[in-house]
Amino acid sequence: MIEYKRLTAQKYVDSEAECLYHYVYGANDIFNPHCHDYYEFFLTISGTVTHFVNDTVQKLPEGSLVFIRPDDYHGYIYDCPESKNTAYVNLTFTKKTANLLFEYLDDTNIKTNLLSCDMPPAVTLTKAEKNRLLAELGELDLLNWEDKKALKMRLRVILTDILVRYFCNSAKTFESEIPDWLSALLAKMEQPQNFIAGIDKMVQLSNKSREHMCRSLKKYCHFTPSEYINELRLNYASNLLLHTNTPIIEICFSCGFQSMSHFYKVFNEKYGLSPSQFKKIHKSV
Repeated sequence: MIEYKRLTAQKYVDSEAECLYHYVYGANDIFNPHCHDYYEFFLTISGTVTHFVNDTVQKLPEGSLVFIRPDDYHGYIYDCPESKNTAYVNLTFTKKTANLLFEYLDDTNIKTNLLSCDMPPAVTLTKAEKNRLLAELGELDLLNWEDKKALKMRLRVILTDILVRYFCNSAKTFESEIPDWLSALLAKMEQPQNFIAGIDKMVQLSNKSREHMCRSLKKYCHFTPSEYINELRLNYASNLLLHTNTPIIEICFSCGFQSMSHFYKVFNEKYGLSPSQFKKIHKSV
């Protein structure tokens, strides 16, 4: 039996934050086959990642989200032409964090199903969902946080969302054949003038009835128009907080929110912080 190098959380996971975010482009970082004593999610951003895992070679397209368990042995192969210009991110986190999440979800089937299968669980996301998740994972970069306790809290919120949205029995994986009109609509809605305008603008751009658009969005992407638009607005607001001196009240209304109380509510649900706390924590970055 081949002995693979075992990576440890002591070296590859920040002990205070209980996680470590890492961006990989092409063959800049070489990961030979290994196993580890911690968990990992990785998300392919571009290209096709050639993934060697548990004696199997996988071709993972853009938008693949893979859950690596302790003792899965895996690595990445870069001698294939399609793997030269790939990019992906990975997020490592401790067994302690994972066990707390499984306990919080209070469903033994989730843990059993995720840990008992031979191959690491994986789903393929739409472009819109890949970009949404990529933005959330990027928030966990240690360089963006002074308070690692706050980072740990944000980590647990994001991990819970990933598990429930993509890997629980009750969650359906994304259908790969998303209609062309819906893909085009989601791309248009990423433009600030459109998500600021809101749901009526989304219906207009779709050239579909409101009911048909809502049903399709729920079927293929598993979120409502309000959830999707709020996500785009919050990403936009967080960037304004980080990179401008615009007052919070102006940011609220310029992003399309109709009231400060609603803006504070959804912002806190996403980031675990108020807009002012978020700005203060990231002030030095």
